[in-house]
Parts: sequence; C-alpha cells; structure tokens
Amino acid sequence: MGVCTSQNVQEKIDNIEDDYLKLDFNRFSTYQKLENIANNIAKQQQVDTIFSSLIQRMIASGQGHILKILENIDNQKKLGFMTKLERLDFEFIDSLFHHCYKQNQIDAFQCNVIQSTNCQEQNFDLIKEHKVGIVFLCGGRSSRLSDKLLSDIGLPSKKCVIQIMMERLKKILMLSSENKEINDYPIAIVLSDQNQEKFQMYLKSQRDFGFQSINFILEKSLPVIDCKGQVVFEQETQAIMTPEGTGTIFLQINSFINKFPNMEYIHFLGLDNLVGLPLDPQMLNLISKQKADVLCKVIETNSILDDRIFYSNRQFKTMDEQDSNITENSYNSTQMLLNDLYLSVSFLNNLKYNHEKALKLNQRYHYIKRGSNIQFEKHIQDIIEVTDITILHQTEDYALLIDDPRKAVIQLSNVHKRYLKLEGTQEEDLVEITPQMSYCGEDLRKFENVSYPLII
Repeated sequence: MGVCTSQNVQEKIDNIEDDYLKLDFNRFSTYQKLENIANNIAKQQQVDTIFSSLIQRMIASGQGHILKILENIDNQKKLGFMTKLERLDFEFIDSLFHHCYKQNQIDAFQCNVIQSTNCQEQNFDLIKEHKVGIVFLCGGRSSRLSDKLLSDIGLPSKKCVIQIMMERLKKILMLSSENKEINDYPIAIVLSDQNQEKFQMYLKSQRDFGFQSINFILEKSLPVIDCKGQVVFEQETQAIMTPEGTGTIFLQINSFINKFPNMEYIHFLGLDNLVGLPLDPQMLNLISKQKADVLCKVIETNSILDDRIFYSNRQFKTMDEQDSNITENSYNSTQMLLNDLYLSVSFLNNLKYNHEKALKLNQRYHYIKRGSNIQFEKHIQDIIEVTDITILHQTEDYALLIDDPRKAVIQLSNVHKRYLKLEGTQEEDLVEITPQMSYCGEDLRKFENVSYPLII
C-alpha cells in the first residue's frame, strides 16, 4: 500500500524541525547546517531558493512556526507571502523579546523635574511670531483610536476629534494675530501605516482646514508577538502589525524643524485627550519663563486609565525650586504623563550631538501586553529622562478617549460644566464648549436655566 504524500511531507518537516531546534549558533559549522536545512525547506515547499536566507533568519530568530503556516498556503500564493515576510526584522523583534519583555524590568527614571500647577499668564507672542510649531500625534494603534478620531463619538455637535482640534488651532492662531486668519503655520501630523490613507483622504475632503501646507510624519510598524516571542498572524497569512510609537519620530522631526528655522518650541499633542488645547498660551508662557527643555502635562491617578506607562514622583530626582502649592502628600501619588508636551527646539538640536543621551533615548522600548499578545513601543514622554530640566504641569482637565468614547464625552462635558459653574446635572445632560470658546476656560460666565444638550 502506498504512503500518503502529504503525510510524508509532514514527517520531513517534523524531522527538519528537530534538526534546527538542536542547532548551536555559537559554532561556525552550525551556519553551514542551517543553510542546508533552509535550502531543503525551500525545495520541499516549492519556493525559490532565493528565500533560503529568509528561512535561515526565521529559524535563527525562533520563528519556525511560520514554516508550518507556509505548508498550508497554495503554491501560487507562497511567493507573495515570503516577499511580505522579508520586510519584517525578525532579529530586532527577537532582541526586544529577550531584552525588554523577558527581563521584565521596572521603568525608573532619573531626571530633574519642576512640579507646577499654577499658571495664569499667557504668551501669545511665540504663536504670533511663528516661533512654536504644532505636531498632532495621530499615529496610535488603529485598534484603539483611528476610527474614533475621524467619526462621530457622541458629542452634541456631532464633530469628530480631528475637526475639533483643527478648529481650536485656527482659533488660537486668530487670537494671537488679532483676528487675522493664518494659513501658513508650522503644522505636522504623525500618522502610521494603519491610518495614513484614511487620514489624508479626510483632510483632503476638508481642504486641509484652510492651511496651505500640512507636513506628515510616518511612524514605522513592528509585528505583534506572543508570549513565546513568535510573530502573531491574522487570517493565517497576514502578520499583525502595530505602530512603533511616537518616540520613534525624533529623527524625522529634524526635517520639520529645518523647514521653519524661526521655530523655538514644538507642541506635541495627542488627540486621545478631548480637553487638549493646541498651542496653550499658558503652557508656552511657563516653559519660556522657566527656560526648560520640556513641559509635560500630567494627571494624578490611582487607576489604570490606559496602557501607557505610569511615572511615580518618587522615581524623579526633583529640583529644589518647587511650586509652593504642591503638597507633601502629592509626592506619594502616581502621575500619568499625557500626550501633551512642549519641547525646546534648541534642546532637540543639542541632543543630536550628545551621543550618550541620544543612544539612551533611542534604546528605550516598552512592552504592552494585551491578552496573550505583546507589542513594543517607544513613548515620546521618555525624552524627559535625558533633559536637564523638565516641568511637570499637573492638570485636572482631561477626557481620555481610550476604549469607551462615551465615557470620554461625559468627562469632557463634566470639565465644561465646571467652567460654567453648573451643578446637579446628569451624565446624559451633555455640555460642549465650541472650539471658539475653548481658550476661555474657567473665565466663562455662569449659565442658569439651561436646557440640554448645551453647546456654548
């Protein structure tokens, strides 16, 4: 009786797997054996031997499970499958798995910080003179943010988040220029492979909100892995990719800076906080007066609001000059850095020539575990570790758009209720302050006998 061909192939694959799992990569002869194994696999799977080096890389990086996926793919589709795999940096992922995830080190930062809460004065001159640019951080994981940023999330105005932020930007520009419309301001948007096309189509449909030029910065992507360090696939043949994080854009930001030599500060603003104010004149006054490298807005929390990293005050080496309104008890609380920070351009330029600090920043990755899946990111907030002076400005105004847009809308409504001195209202009674009124904040007058939803 004859032997089933598919069963015979399976036995060969299993034997080869036994062979490459025993390889000792400290010996030169191992690489000769590995090459022979890879050539045999290529022949058995009927793929060009040009992919032999790719197969060797997968085996050496512990990605042998991909070879079993290859077995179940039609021969006509194997070329496309292998071509896509060539774009993945298996060695880098393997390094992150062993040195970032498996070591499981707790993040501890040593940096000089000034704690601050009070800030009343405003600086419009930096905006008026185009000395501060704005970079919107929109390259987050598409599973969490992209659709929410471009769609109705339940606000009374029905506006999407990007529209609100762009209208706020136009408003502060007009306030700074005595109601003259500015359409040539330094603006950049960080996007990812996952949302680039959708965002650019939306902006085109809105004619870029009247701005002459918007610069785009693209985040790179990394594959998602499991607890064994193996790349995770969806629909069997498609590796799951995720943006590498906003901390990867510092090299790309140089070209943005070079386009605007007059620029002294850059505001990096994520759209995951509905209360975020582009070019907040109070923050600009604070960072310029203190001559700090970085100013970052933080919130006090004792709960996990997001899968972003938390920073505890006791991990900071704190400066002597501290705001007198910060109580001793506040140093025991946990602070979360928002995606809302201002950076000095001179500091960024100096960082390019400080190899020790630049290397320290470049090598820092964080892992995020979701279920059995692991992804790696760089956070833009990590730059505080290599600064000379960082201001942490604590705020109570936030509405984080994480997993539940409805909850974020209610949080935003509650912030606006406080500005308007409204009490005793229900969560369903939504209040929305328009972009034209956003910079008035707590100076807004008290409203009485209102009907909901209320748009000011």
